[in-house]
Amino acid sequence: MRFRAFAVITALLLAVTPSANSYTALTIDQIPGAFKELTANKALANPAVVLIDIKSGQVVFSRDGNGLRRPASTLKVLSAMSALDYMEPTATFNTTIYKADLKNTFQIIGDFDPSITPDYQLAKSEKFIWSNYLVNKIRANTKRRNITIKYYGITSRTQINMANTFRRYGYRVSWRPINQASSTSNLGSEIATATSPELSAILKHTLLWSENYYAEYLARIAAVKAGYTYDGKGINNVFHDVLAKAEISSPEIEVKDGSGLSGQNKLSALTLAKALVKIYSDPKYQSLIQGLPIGGVSGTLKSRFLKTAPQGVGLVRAKTGTLNGVVNLAGYIDSGVHEYAFVVIADRVRHSHYAESNARAVMDRILGKIAQPLIIAQSEPAPAETIEPITSVTG
Repeated sequence: MRFRAFAVITALLLAVTPSANSYTALTIDQIPGAFKELTANKALANPAVVLIDIKSGQVVFSRDGNGLRRPASTLKVLSAMSALDYMEPTATFNTTIYKADLKNTFQIIGDFDPSITPDYQLAKSEKFIWSNYLVNKIRANTKRRNITIKYYGITSRTQINMANTFRRYGYRVSWRPINQASSTSNLGSEIATATSPELSAILKHTLLWSENYYAEYLARIAAVKAGYTYDGKGINNVFHDVLAKAEISSPEIEVKDGSGLSGQNKLSALTLAKALVKIYSDPKYQSLIQGLPIGGVSGTLKSRFLKTAPQGVGLVRAKTGTLNGVVNLAGYIDSGVHEYAFVVIADRVRHSHYAESNARAVMDRILGKIAQPLIIAQSEPAPAETIEPITSVTG
């Protein structure tokens, strides 16, 4: 099993001790009946749930699998999948600064590096490009406070962050976007080139911490490489293409962004689950799987499963998805005998901290029913689920 060795190491690192009571996960034959009852829990407010046995491709359980739901940040799985369809995991992004022949004029030409950040600590820890580095390279090559910067191939976020930094330093900058054709002529002398980490590292950070900007720009870059526009429409088109290449029928999918932030994004749990099966079976997506948070261990799942379903710690790799009234999870789980791709979309939960937290706990416990650890953590019994009365459901 792909996750099993890691799960054993995780258990040892967490200093858990074997439980006196054995734990047996639901068998593949027991899952449909048990899940029918478990997923009817009111805390999940009529979710869409799909569970597929990866090896056989069998849809073991489906509840509203074809229904169009709000994927929230689980959509980042498709953004990462698209990026890896059109770029190698080892691909990097360059951003080059030139001092033009015109007085007090600079040019910035880039590959739309999504990882350029104004956060110095993040840049230092992840070896991302600090946006102030670009600013300081220009400042070091001019004595003037009024300058012109022509640019192509930097994200709008990078341009805004750089503009704010220049303003704080007392510079007046005239920003002039240029097209791709103009970006290769009359460049002037090169001042500096900044190179991003490899795509695999950017994807890992994006998925581990659910970075909206990075996912959005990676999806847009994939759209451009596929011949589409650098916007939401282009993302929608490239997602359709990627799923079609994977032989996944998805006429119903409709997306507005690559981050999952839009409440207008529509995707079925079955489509996403089939994509996860394809990702698992194709080596080119290995860095995507490695970037997914691990239950009870890392990223946005670091605090999950520890108390709600300790048998699932280290055995769940999944992408979270959260909006107001939306609590989703999509990824992989190891039962000891089978490895499953799963998707749970609970996008009708009442918007309150209690209701959403309760939905997560119930979700963890359901998934815990099919996780089979080699070592069971001893922990305080999880409190019985208390379901707050739900007076209204949001769509």
